[in-house]
Amino acid sequence: MQTGLGPLSKKVVSFDQDGLFEGREIGIQKPPVRLLERIEELRVLTAVSEAGLLSSAEEAGVFSKLESAGAFSKAEALLPLADNLKLLSTAEALINFPSSYLFGIGLIIASVESLVLLLIPRSDSVMTFVQAGSALVALPAVAILWATSYLFSLLQGDN
Repeated sequence: MQTGLGPLSKKVVSFDQDGLFEGREIGIQKPPVRLLERIEELRVLTAVSEAGLLSSAEEAGVFSKLESAGAFSKAEALLPLADNLKLLSTAEALINFPSSYLFGIGLIIASVESLVLLLIPRSDSVMTFVQAGSALVALPAVAILWATSYLFSLLQGDN
């Protein structure tokens, strides 16, 4: 008997092995996104660096303002470091983090900030600066969490 669903799971109504309709919902795991891990296993970033693809694009004039600053050759030199630090698998693990959790964390931060703004009296200028400072930290954090939650929900999809 299944006691609960994991964060990347969904409930479905299905048919059993004989093709008969099963009248109860069952939980199935959604497969995690593994694209970035596979790219990292193949060491694609190092191969791009060794092949000099970005430097070639820069020399060919494919990109205008970035190439004048030498950004592509600098980025190309950092690609093996990204492979060594396992940045893609870390990003993939973050992509598999449930988007609803990020939204909830943002909601908690927004609620706490609302309480700070409503309940702490602005009796002197110090408290006003404290409230303004907390708002300057909390509001961008909430916006980033909610935007990330939306992006992750699109990447994770329904299926």
